[in-house]
Amino acid sequence: MRRTILILPGLLSDPECESFLRQKLPALSILSEIGEMRKVAATPPSQTPEAMLLGLGPDTVHLRQGPLTVSAFGFDPPERSTHFHLSLMSFCDGIGSTPSAIPMPEEVEKLLTEAKRLNTKLLTALKGEVLDHGFVWEAVGDLGTHSASSINGNRIEDFLPEGDGETALRRFIDDSINLLSSLEMNERRIDEGLAPYNLLWPWGHGVRTPVPNLALRRGEPAAIESASMRLAGLTRLAGYRHGDRSAVGKGLQTKLRSIADRATKRDLTIVYLDVAAELRTKNKPEELEWFVRELDRELIQPLLDDHLKTPSRLTFIAPSPFESVESNLKPSSIGLSLSIETAVPSANPYPFDERSLEEKKIPATDLWKLVEAAIT
Repeated sequence: MRRTILILPGLLSDPECESFLRQKLPALSILSEIGEMRKVAATPPSQTPEAMLLGLGPDTVHLRQGPLTVSAFGFDPPERSTHFHLSLMSFCDGIGSTPSAIPMPEEVEKLLTEAKRLNTKLLTALKGEVLDHGFVWEAVGDLGTHSASSINGNRIEDFLPEGDGETALRRFIDDSINLLSSLEMNERRIDEGLAPYNLLWPWGHGVRTPVPNLALRRGEPAAIESASMRLAGLTRLAGYRHGDRSAVGKGLQTKLRSIADRATKRDLTIVYLDVAAELRTKNKPEELEWFVRELDRELIQPLLDDHLKTPSRLTFIAPSPFESVESNLKPSSIGLSLSIETAVPSANPYPFDERSLEEKKIPATDLWKLVEAAIT
């Protein structure tokens, strides 16, 4: 039986905010009428909340950004090593910043090829994509680093790595500035008044800790669709296959129909789209309203049509976002889910919107348990 799981955080609004689900959504209305509805309990704090998207408990996996990034790009460094996320940034007059313009692929290739000159016996930069790359220190120790967002617009000397290995890491950062600033492309950008790509910033350090092999545990493979680098890294470590993130698209350019088409050709697919949560963070109400309509027409409707002619289980989960959203479009702290299965009749009298969050007759279940149940 085909199983498709859609997970879209941030669809439901806080009771005091505007609802984006109380508009004409034909596919979601049908799904709501024939599906089994549950509330999704508030998402608990977790170092690696993406584990819940694979049906694992919030305390099962403990991986920081670095190990997830290195895995996402397909690297398997030595066991006793510390992994980092390596951000390509701009440096000018002591200030670090995120580049406002994205470098061209050939520019990234040139920058990371040049960065190989900074590698040492213990430190290795790993080519990723655009502004996001990996970095490995073949040692472990007590270390402190700061995220790229922390130094954005600030003096980097106040945020340099501290602890074991700090001398080598600080030298790497300093050398990256000197080496990359001298490249012709960066000299040209500076002459034109543009921010150079001349700083490699390692952060999110951590070691690769064990992750359950879900393909072996559950006895079957699963395909994961998302734009998340973190989820891609975790998926690989869990023995599942994450699709090409560029094939999913980002934000309002998310390729909903293509995602649906691929899902109807597989036995088990988990789709994670955080577009709604992102639009709430950016205070984009008109765009969010539009996205919900497109979601209904381009993703839910094709999957519903396929369900009516193919033995299958379709699960739609709208949990609260993993991270707090500070905006005028505050999301609900709890969510809702719907599930329909061939030959398992069900009827639901409640609408799939904020009104059902107050209904005491609807049972509540943890996100990870909903995903696990939808898989098995």
